[in-house]
Amino acid sequence: MRCYKAKWIITSAGNVLEDMALVVDEGKFIDIIPNAEVKFEEKFVKDFGNAVITPGFVDLLTQFQYTEVGIAKPQSLKNKIKKFFKLIALKYNFAGVKENSYSRKWAEILTDYSSFDRSEKIEAFKKGISESIKSGTTCVAQVSKEFKYFDIINKLPIKNYLFFEIFADSKEKSKKQFKKSRSVIEELIWHKGENTHIGVMLNSISGVHKKLWALFSKYCRKHNMLMMTRFAESIDEIEWLDHGFSDIDILHKFMGMRKISPYSKELTPEEYLNNLKVLTKKVLVANANYSSDLETLASTGAKYIYQPYYSKEICNKVLDLETVLKYFEGNFGFSTQSFAKEKNYSLLELARIANKDGCLDTIEMIKYLTIYPAKILRLDNSIGSIEKGKDADFNVFKLFDGEDYNSIIKQNQPFATYARGKKIAKDGCLRFNL
Repeated sequence: MRCYKAKWIITSAGNVLEDMALVVDEGKFIDIIPNAEVKFEEKFVKDFGNAVITPGFVDLLTQFQYTEVGIAKPQSLKNKIKKFFKLIALKYNFAGVKENSYSRKWAEILTDYSSFDRSEKIEAFKKGISESIKSGTTCVAQVSKEFKYFDIINKLPIKNYLFFEIFADSKEKSKKQFKKSRSVIEELIWHKGENTHIGVMLNSISGVHKKLWALFSKYCRKHNMLMMTRFAESIDEIEWLDHGFSDIDILHKFMGMRKISPYSKELTPEEYLNNLKVLTKKVLVANANYSSDLETLASTGAKYIYQPYYSKEICNKVLDLETVLKYFEGNFGFSTQSFAKEKNYSLLELARIANKDGCLDTIEMIKYLTIYPAKILRLDNSIGSIEKGKDADFNVFKLFDGEDYNSIIKQNQPFATYARGKKIAKDGCLRFNL
């Protein structure tokens, strides 16, 4: 049993606590008591002094496999040659397409990524995880269709959701993909550890045939599973819905997929998925930058993933925080996903930048990094707030003299991060081996 004292505790479950201490035993919070009442032996007490303790942060969409895209170069001659020919194919296929096109940007990302060998991809993956944890994240929702990352994420000391990503370009492939993916998902569930949870990621409206949408929507409802998708995030997808074709077709061809056509034209993204009975409270939608009916989207109960970095860099449009709050108040969380060369995995810094107009006070902002995304992932029974009986996942932020808890919004990473009562990061260094 250990005790952690601090000047301030932001619980995300009520008011800010002052001069209180957390009592932790076997990885759980078992009590919260006044500092003056702490009677433990000194060796079992950690007094952080003028500091703020918060719950651990939750990142709602990560793709750590892309951490080194746009930064690292392929090392082997074989991969350098591979990238050379991929770049030629890219320039040929996307001739005449604007360089800032969503589809072209994703083709460039995939070209970079495919030029790394297995070990380089795994090292990039580990680097992303490391930077995320050092920034105070104690739960991630990772999207990937590659099995090689499962063993890494499954052994992490932090909570994680692995959303298995799926594409399909025809009715026939949808049936085959459903059987194959269902088998993989059930194998993942069978082998997952206690910190790992499994969901389904159907890539996007334009990247998945309507048959597969129907099959997996039914499957997820039957098995009470969360489903995620990228939603109305590019003008390319909106044009595809309106006309039946767009630059997205070039991206699919570049990926080795056949042309997918919408089952009906001139539908909004909401109408397209609602007609397939997809949008429910168990669905997480990312971005929705080009949605023309956020009110309808919100009314379905779908949860929202806010990706300001990714939206600006790849989608060429970002919803402002005021708009997100208008439609998804208490029903969204942040994602730090980025393809910038100087990537930043600090959820606290991202929230501060997004909150530049002061829509949220400190307490409410922390809730959007903790309890709200925890509820979205249906993990709020164990994480997201500091309460008796919950896992002892928390961050410690040191303050200067004269500062109060509001000053944490100036910081980018905590002094220390704990998961189930164990210190996993301190002073920008991991305390465990990846």
